Amino acid sequence: MTDMSFDDEIAALLELDVLGLAEEEPRSQEPPSGPVRATAPPPQLRAGTLARAVSGRRPGRPVDAAQPCEPAVAFDRTVADMHDLLRSLADPEWQAPAHAEHGRVRELVAHLVGVERLVLRWLDPGDTVPSLPDHIAATLPVVAELAGAEPRDIARQWHEAARAVALAAGGDRSRPVAWHDFTLSVDQLLVTRTGELWTHAIDICAATGRPLPRMDMERMALLCNELLAAVPLAMAYRGTTAPGRSARVVLTGPAGGTFVVPLAQQPPRAAGPDVTVVADAVDFCRVAVRRLRPDQLDAAVEGDRALADLLLGSIDALARD
Repeated sequence: MTDMSFDDEIAALLELDVLGLAEEEPRSQEPPSGPVRATAPPPQLRAGTLARAVSGRRPGRPVDAAQPCEPAVAFDRTVADMHDLLRSLADPEWQAPAHAEHGRVRELVAHLVGVERLVLRWLDPGDTVPSLPDHIAATLPVVAELAGAEPRDIARQWHEAARAVALAAGGDRSRPVAWHDFTLSVDQLLVTRTGELWTHAIDICAATGRPLPRMDMERMALLCNELLAAVPLAMAYRGTTAPGRSARVVLTGPAGGTFVVPLAQQPPRAAGPDVTVVADAVDFCRVAVRRLRPDQLDAAVEGDRALADLLLGSIDALARD
């Protein structure tokens, strides 16, 4: 046998299907009289097959993929997940180191109390919140206030504040609200909060020896969509834009899809994506929330590798810890 890779064999089968050769008359069932020899596919086979596959359907979500849920639904489900996690913690687990800057689990949850209180103020059109670009420093007064509180009371205060946020986010969810040094819609704010709660659930589970939390695929699909839509803003915020360039990002798994994203806030040139990055959807989101380094991501890259590194190094620009 020649050294034909698995990918080449799959490409060859796809090419036969594209060309309609799979419908040829059945081959004779007579066993071959001599040794079977495979030949390498022609060099243009892969490029031709990929071109036909891409032209056959616009980029987007697979037809059988999970569909993104509404931001309010995602936030409600994630609040419920965190509430269940906190209620499951034994007393010693509240003292486990959970975050390099926040400290133990109890301080991390106190930080979340502070975040929910800030979000309630940002959602109130009549409240004026001073500029608070530092996400961690913004909640330190609340962490200090709760330093002597019982862990169960901290969890209760967080849950009550989070439910109040869900109620305050009703009405026109397209209206602009503040989020530190950004202006977001209410829906975007709810997606951001969903991502942060998931991130800190990862921290708590890692600190207490639990399996890492996995959200349902409808929420993951929502996070993927919003993350890829925010790529131009993230790269502008980080100062790593690549004007005129674009990337095709293929996220695998039930929450995945195919996205063509500009790498600057200006429209890319019409020539098409300069690089293709293929990675697991959940792991891609873990990079975006800084719970997986870009160099730890199992990604396949085709095209401009430097551009892929630029993209993967920028997708966490909007994350807040």
